[in-house]
Amino acid sequence: MSYSMNDSRATDGLTKQNTGFKNTLVKPLRLTAALAALLWGGACAQTVGFALSYGGVLEPEVQLRDLNAGGGEFSLRVAGGIAALEAGVNARFRSSFGPLGTLAVGAHADADVTGAFDFGVDGSGALAATGLDASLAVFNRNPGAFSPTAAYTLGNRPFLASGVGAHFALGATRRLGRTLILEATPSLTYLSGTGIGVGLTGRLQLRRLLESDNGALLLEANTGPGGGRAFVAAGAEYGLNRRGLPSLTAALLLGGGDAGVQPGLRASATGELSRFSYRAEVSAEPYRRDAPPYRANLALGTALGPGALGLEFGAAPGNGFSVPPVLLRSSYAFRF
Repeated sequence: MSYSMNDSRATDGLTKQNTGFKNTLVKPLRLTAALAALLWGGACAQTVGFALSYGGVLEPEVQLRDLNAGGGEFSLRVAGGIAALEAGVNARFRSSFGPLGTLAVGAHADADVTGAFDFGVDGSGALAATGLDASLAVFNRNPGAFSPTAAYTLGNRPFLASGVGAHFALGATRRLGRTLILEATPSLTYLSGTGIGVGLTGRLQLRRLLESDNGALLLEANTGPGGGRAFVAAGAEYGLNRRGLPSLTAALLLGGGDAGVQPGLRASATGELSRFSYRAEVSAEPYRRDAPPYRANLALGTALGPGALGLEFGAAPGNGFSVPPVLLRSSYAFRF
């Protein structure tokens, strides 16, 4: 659209656009401050963060983290403005609890003005020589709805079709020997109008398989809920853990589902390069029906001024869960 200084209508339109963009940024700031003042009164935020995500829709976000009150640590976030306005709170508590030793309990609640929500609790502790962890979530949106980059990382709860769902997982970790550690996590997933699905994730760690490198045998299975969502996969993982080198992990898997038997691959790298820290993950698991089969994410971080600058990239091509095929996100956080 052409613009002329003599065209008052164009000037009015430009002014309205600028005002709308300012309101997009100001609303989350005002709501975050109001929530912090209402819930924590005199508690002081130690970290303030700002983020801007784009995955087809521009979404600004404001965060207040490390709020200490009532023996716990809290975080607040408000996002949206161009899309639906949303808000969330996270809380974490640690306490000594008899036979479970140090018990860590967390909770999160996220919701937006359209009625989308994701509520959950989790906890971890130890019983004798066995580490235990559990989580329960109730939601009507998939991972990534309130934390955009979560849709591109591994280890999330299953992605489901539309509707109200619930997910419960109970995990146990036990050392079998000096170099053997067994992890097992059975889970139940419910989707309204569809039914219940059962899942299992198993991992046998082989510590110091070669010098300081570690290995693992992997097993994953899931039955749904819903027809055509069952799969089972098994494989092996090798992790390079050498001083002075990036931490590299790669896994080869073989999985079977409604499309037959297919190979799978996962790889990750973490390290530092010059002034930047980085983390990268990629996965190609075409047999999966509980998550986007092809995912990649890259995160970069560096110190800048009084705080830290972060840049993130996510990709999930050809998925059937309405996850944006590409996501870009920038963030800046500082302590005071």
